[in-house]
Amino acid sequence: MEDYENGLEQAAAPSPPSGGEALESIVRPALVAATRLFLVAGVALVLVDETGELRGAVAAGDLAQALEDAAPQLWSGPSLEVLAGGEPVRTADLRGDGRWPALARLPALAGVNSLVCVPMEGPAGPSGTLTAVRRPGRPWPAQEVESLHAYAGVVASLVRTAADAERDAQIITQLEHALHHRVVIEQAKGILMEREQLDPAGAFDRLRKAARARRRRVSEVAAEVVAGDPLPPPTNGNGGLPPS
Repeated sequence: MEDYENGLEQAAAPSPPSGGEALESIVRPALVAATRLFLVAGVALVLVDETGELRGAVAAGDLAQALEDAAPQLWSGPSLEVLAGGEPVRTADLRGDGRWPALARLPALAGVNSLVCVPMEGPAGPSGTLTAVRRPGRPWPAQEVESLHAYAGVVASLVRTAADAERDAQIITQLEHALHHRVVIEQAKGILMEREQLDPAGAFDRLRKAARARRRRVSEVAAEVVAGDPLPPPTNGNGGLPPS
């Protein structure tokens, strides 16, 4: 089999989308539903990575933007407390509570008094928290907290679905990218076979040696051949490299 770049052509495939399109499209509707189900002004999903650091946030409701902007304060405040203790936390007096002053001082959340934050479990442990906020300073009954905790399990399954979708999209992008490079290389081989009367293996060898001589990828040199640029004639058996 032809060796692409010393074994396999390692095309620099584009990075997957960083905006979390799948997370937005799959998880956000569930958060919108939660605002209606629990009669709250906003619900925020705060995600953490394997080290417990903030990975991102998605929110819904009247205070969606304020909650997304408050992601660092949510993470370092109630979310961190929940992740450390493994139990929900709640308050009916955000400003007077004193536990999360950075969150309580945010102007965008000035009208919020009641907050509850519950853990969201992933396959390998806590993967984030679900936080709901209300403007009235109304206590959170235990049954309501338990219901939100159960709903966090539903959201967790949707997060896994979104992650799978992002991973599938990344694989498809990489395959399409690799296929494109392979097509270009095959086109360049055909041109060299006709132009220089080479067989397929000889044509690829010309591309490979020219790429090594220029310290470039085979696919890049192939694209130039397809565009009409001639390859420099080999000056020795190493395709133009100085003798070793």
